Amino acid sequence: MNPVARARRLFQDRFAMEPVAVASAPGRVNLIGEHVDYHGGHVLPVATAERTAVAVGPARGRLRAVSEHFPDIEAPWPHAAARAWSDYITGVAAQFEPDAPLLAGGLAVAVASDVPAGAGLSSSAALEVATAAALGAWTGRPPTASRLAEIAFRAETEFVGMPCGMMDQLAAVHATPHAALLIDCRTHAMERVPVGVDLVLVESGESRGLRDSAYSERRREGAEALRLLRPRFPNLLGLVDLPPARLQTIVRGLPAPLDRRVRHVVNENQRALLAARALGGGDHAAFGMLVNASHDSLRDLYECSTPRLDAVVTAARALPRVLGARLTGAGWGGAVLVVAERGGGGDVATRLATDRELAAPAVRVVTPGGGVRVE
Repeated sequence: MNPVARARRLFQDRFAMEPVAVASAPGRVNLIGEHVDYHGGHVLPVATAERTAVAVGPARGRLRAVSEHFPDIEAPWPHAAARAWSDYITGVAAQFEPDAPLLAGGLAVAVASDVPAGAGLSSSAALEVATAAALGAWTGRPPTASRLAEIAFRAETEFVGMPCGMMDQLAAVHATPHAALLIDCRTHAMERVPVGVDLVLVESGESRGLRDSAYSERRREGAEALRLLRPRFPNLLGLVDLPPARLQTIVRGLPAPLDRRVRHVVNENQRALLAARALGGGDHAAFGMLVNASHDSLRDLYECSTPRLDAVVTAARALPRVLGARLTGAGWGGAVLVVAERGGGGDVATRLATDRELAAPAVRVVTPGGGVRVE
């Protein structure tokens, strides 16, 4: 049974009524362009076929939230942030309340998902976007696509308190099947790029809780590097705007580890642009080399890999028909993306899944899917 049917049934079983609206949104896998979104750079995500579905309806003066994977939540309404999974839902709902009298009396929510949590596939953005779409359908005034992404982004950054970029929410809203999205994270301009390779995702088994990781520290380091560089570059908007040809000279004036962080951000942004060109032009070997270079930079310069992630990458790169491999998502756990020649993904996935030394908890072939849907 798909997550939409499961969410509807869960809502019926737990609340003894039909949901008013149901929506679903996908997880995402970023092909390249890691840790550049919050610097205004370029990213190249695809949506996953796995989706999160959210069913919504009224509740009398209460928040009543149930999920296949997390404990039930019941609390007064409106509900303040509680550092619980329901924060992603209430953070979205809080932005509807001033214009949505239907929500003022309470909210019942049932969630079903095939997007694994903590695996670097942005399960949070899938939940936020699906919730926003379902609530928009309920109010009768569905937000535009751009507004949906903004609502989800504000829920994550302002309500949950995760200082992320907007890539995940944009991908969950705008993705189309069989294509990646080259997103300019400053302007939100997007270009669809056909995916002519096979994509395999290997979960590391290391759950990645970004609130408890070094993610915020990297954000602070980037801001500090920008502050130190501004006297030399008064019009500098972000690190991605530094000229790559002068990068070696520029970073000599920065203390460690800020010099390494800047080198990664500037070069990773360039890699994302080159990778989109290579993938769109069918130069899959070049695309694979850029993917490899991305992981090496994340490991050595941004220092967000782990020995476990590095072991998966090394094992994958040694296999026939593999073009490249790198960690995907913010790192410090999560998953590894393996890029294989067209038609080779199934064999690569089987080999990695049966590698006893890796003992990967889950390996799957990724089929780029579509974005948010009101069901």
